[in-house]
Amino acid sequence: VSNSASSNPSSSSSSSVNNTSQQRVFTLTELAQYNGDNGTDAYIAVNGIVYDVTDADGWNNGWHKGMHLAGTDATAAFEGSPHSASILSGLPIVGVLEA
Repeated sequence: VSNSASSNPSSSSSSSVNNTSQQRVFTLTELAQYNGDNGTDAYIAVNGIVYDVTDADGWNNGWHKGMHLAGTDATAAFEGSPHSASILSGLPIVGVLEA
Protein backbone atom coordinates (compact mmCIF):
# COMPACT_ATOMS: atom_id res chain seq x y z
CA VAL A 1 0.00 0.00 0.00
CA SER A 2 2.81 2.44 0.83
CA ASN A 3 4.39 1.66 -2.53
CA SER A 4 1.35 2.83 -4.49
CA ALA A 5 1.73 6.44 -3.30
CA SER A 6 5.39 6.75 -4.25
CA SER A 7 5.70 4.22 -7.04
CA ASN A 8 6.24 5.49 -10.56
CA PRO A 9 8.47 3.06 -12.38
CA SER A 10 9.17 5.26 -15.39
CA SER A 11 10.26 8.31 -13.39
CA SER A 12 13.36 6.74 -11.88
CA SER A 13 14.56 4.88 -14.96
CA SER A 14 14.27 7.70 -17.51
CA SER A 15 14.26 10.96 -15.55
CA SER A 16 15.78 13.01 -18.37
CA VAL A 17 13.05 11.93 -20.79
CA ASN A 18 10.34 12.60 -18.21
CA ASN A 19 11.91 15.92 -17.30
CA THR A 20 11.61 17.12 -20.88
CA SER A 21 8.11 15.77 -21.37
CA GLN A 22 6.89 17.39 -18.15
CA GLN A 23 8.00 20.88 -19.16
CA ARG A 24 5.14 23.20 -19.88
CA VAL A 25 4.78 24.17 -23.52
CA PHE A 26 3.82 27.82 -23.97
CA THR A 27 2.25 29.39 -27.01
CA LEU A 28 3.07 33.06 -27.60
CA THR A 29 -0.46 33.89 -26.41
CA GLU A 30 0.05 31.97 -23.16
CA LEU A 31 3.48 33.50 -22.64
CA ALA A 32 1.98 36.99 -23.02
CA GLN A 33 -0.05 36.38 -19.85
CA TYR A 34 3.22 36.33 -17.84
CA ASN A 35 4.12 39.96 -18.51
CA GLY A 36 4.94 41.02 -14.95
CA ASP A 37 2.28 43.74 -14.88
CA ASN A 38 0.98 44.62 -11.42
CA GLY A 39 3.38 42.23 -9.71
CA THR A 40 2.36 39.11 -11.64
CA ASP A 41 4.91 36.49 -12.71
CA ALA A 42 7.26 37.57 -15.49
CA TYR A 43 8.51 35.07 -18.05
CA ILE A 44 10.60 35.50 -21.18
CA ALA A 45 11.51 33.09 -23.93
CA VAL A 46 15.03 32.98 -25.35
CA ASN A 47 15.94 30.46 -28.04
CA GLY A 48 12.80 28.44 -27.31
CA ILE A 49 13.34 28.15 -23.55
CA VAL A 50 10.95 29.97 -21.18
CA TYR A 51 12.63 31.53 -18.13
CA ASP A 52 11.13 33.04 -14.98
CA VAL A 53 12.54 36.56 -14.53
CA THR A 54 10.04 37.59 -11.83
CA ASP A 55 12.69 37.94 -9.12
CA ALA A 56 15.76 38.32 -11.33
CA ASP A 57 18.15 41.21 -10.80
CA GLY A 58 17.42 44.14 -13.06
CA TRP A 59 13.77 43.17 -13.63
CA ASN A 60 10.81 45.09 -12.20
CA ASN A 61 7.18 44.40 -13.14
CA GLY A 62 8.25 42.86 -16.45
CA TRP A 63 10.61 45.69 -17.37
CA HIS A 64 14.35 45.37 -17.93
CA LYS A 65 16.57 48.31 -18.85
CA GLY A 66 13.60 50.40 -19.98
CA MET A 67 12.12 47.65 -22.15
CA HIS A 68 8.94 45.77 -21.26
CA LEU A 69 10.13 42.33 -22.34
CA ALA A 70 8.26 39.97 -20.03
CA GLY A 71 5.63 37.90 -21.74
CA THR A 72 7.52 37.92 -25.04
CA ASP A 73 9.99 35.94 -27.09
CA ALA A 74 13.02 38.04 -26.15
CA THR A 75 15.50 36.12 -28.32
CA ALA A 76 16.28 39.08 -30.60
CA ALA A 77 16.57 41.51 -27.69
CA PHE A 78 18.85 39.12 -25.82
CA GLU A 79 21.11 38.61 -28.83
CA GLY A 80 21.55 42.37 -29.06
CA SER A 81 22.30 42.76 -25.37
CA PRO A 82 25.65 42.61 -23.57
CA HIS A 83 24.51 39.56 -21.58
CA SER A 84 25.98 36.14 -22.10
CA ALA A 85 24.32 32.76 -21.84
CA SER A 86 25.60 32.53 -18.26
CA ILE A 87 22.91 35.03 -17.23
CA LEU A 88 20.24 32.63 -18.46
CA SER A 89 21.78 29.66 -16.67
CA GLY A 90 20.99 31.31 -13.34
CA LEU A 91 17.28 31.70 -14.12
CA PRO A 92 14.59 29.11 -13.38
CA ILE A 93 13.34 27.34 -16.50
CA VAL A 94 9.56 27.05 -16.52
CA GLY A 95 9.00 25.51 -19.93
CA VAL A 96 9.53 25.73 -23.66
CA LEU A 97 8.06 27.92 -26.36
CA GLU A 98 5.91 26.13 -28.91
CA ALA A 99 7.77 25.90 -32.20
